[in-house]
Amino acid sequence: MAFGDNGKRKKTMFEKLTLLIVLIMLVASILGIFATAIGALSNL
Repeated sequence: MAFGDNGKRKKTMFEKLTLLIVLIMLVASILGIFATAIGALSNL
Protein backbone atom coordinates (compact mmCIF):
# COMPACT_ATOMS: atom_id res chain seq x y z
CA MET A 1 0.00 0.00 0.00
CA ALA A 2 1.97 2.98 -1.28
CA PHE A 3 -0.88 5.30 -0.39
CA GLY A 4 -0.51 6.79 3.10
CA ASP A 5 2.65 5.02 4.21
CA ASN A 6 3.51 7.91 6.52
CA GLY A 7 1.49 8.07 9.72
CA LYS A 8 -0.06 4.68 10.42
CA ARG A 9 -2.04 6.18 13.33
CA LYS A 10 -4.08 8.37 10.99
CA LYS A 11 -7.03 6.50 9.51
CA THR A 12 -8.64 7.58 6.28
CA MET A 13 -12.36 8.26 5.98
CA PHE A 14 -12.80 5.08 3.94
CA GLU A 15 -11.15 2.94 6.63
CA LYS A 16 -13.37 4.45 9.31
CA LEU A 17 -16.46 3.88 7.16
CA THR A 18 -15.48 0.26 6.48
CA LEU A 19 -14.85 -0.35 10.18
CA LEU A 20 -18.22 1.18 11.06
CA ILE A 21 -20.05 -0.98 8.49
CA VAL A 22 -18.32 -4.13 9.76
CA LEU A 23 -19.25 -3.27 13.36
CA ILE A 24 -22.88 -2.57 12.41
CA MET A 25 -23.12 -5.87 10.51
CA LEU A 26 -21.58 -7.73 13.44
CA VAL A 27 -24.01 -6.20 15.94
CA ALA A 28 -26.95 -6.79 13.60
CA SER A 29 -26.06 -10.47 13.13
CA ILE A 30 -25.63 -10.96 16.90
CA LEU A 31 -28.99 -9.29 17.56
CA GLY A 32 -30.56 -11.47 14.87
CA ILE A 33 -29.21 -14.61 16.53
CA PHE A 34 -30.52 -13.46 19.92
CA ALA A 35 -33.93 -12.57 18.46
CA THR A 36 -34.18 -15.99 16.81
CA ALA A 37 -33.16 -17.75 20.04
CA ILE A 38 -35.65 -15.76 22.13
CA GLY A 39 -38.38 -16.39 19.58
CA ALA A 40 -37.65 -20.13 19.58
CA LEU A 41 -37.64 -20.25 23.39
CA SER A 42 -40.89 -18.31 23.72
CA ASN A 43 -42.59 -20.72 21.30
CA LEU A 44 -41.86 -23.72 23.52
